[in-house]
Amino acid sequence: MLETKDPLDIVRMATAETLRRIAGEALLTGIMGTRMSALSDGVRDVLRAALVAQQVVTPGRLIVLCRAVDLGPDAFDLLGHHVLAALVGYRPGPDALVRVGGALGLARRELFPPRGSAPADPQRVSTRAGIRNNAATRYRSTKPPEHLPSPPTWTCTGCGREWPCPVKQSQLLAEFGGARAALAVYLGSCLLAAARDLPGLPLARARNRFLGWLPRRPF
Repeated sequence: MLETKDPLDIVRMATAETLRRIAGEALLTGIMGTRMSALSDGVRDVLRAALVAQQVVTPGRLIVLCRAVDLGPDAFDLLGHHVLAALVGYRPGPDALVRVGGALGLARRELFPPRGSAPADPQRVSTRAGIRNNAATRYRSTKPPEHLPSPPTWTCTGCGREWPCPVKQSQLLAEFGGARAALAVYLGSCLLAAARDLPGLPLARARNRFLGWLPRRPF
């Protein structure tokens, strides 16, 4: 893939790559039908907010589209997988991947709320999540960022343990909001980066460290 650091270029190319990947998925193309242009707009909104504005926001247009085509949770997770898989190739950095995953998690919670709970107000969710996950806000803090990976040792900046530490594991489950496929893609990209930095780390141990703790059922 073309190497670029410009966030707008990454948004444009990752959106096109997402659509190219989805074109090979009979499940998603069958559901989306003639709405691929609207899907492109929705994906672009997610990526632009995460990479350019560096915020996590509820992707309104994507949610509206998913409701209009009656997209189910499995199909949504597959969509999220392709968005993140397309983005990983442009190496936007772990924080950008978390923001994209967070936005997909917000959309998933609104589209498929847990049983017995009322749908959350999208404006309130968007505001709270943007404050909590805003990378710029975290890095402007007077204290070091907490529970983030510290390459090349891949220890946690908050507690010094191997990353992802138990605290960060809980945070990631909340940030990705049930989007298991998206979280797995993010952690897989971290695993590949750690493997480059830690050539002596056995592959089986690395796989268990980064992916072995993931829930096997929806969380």
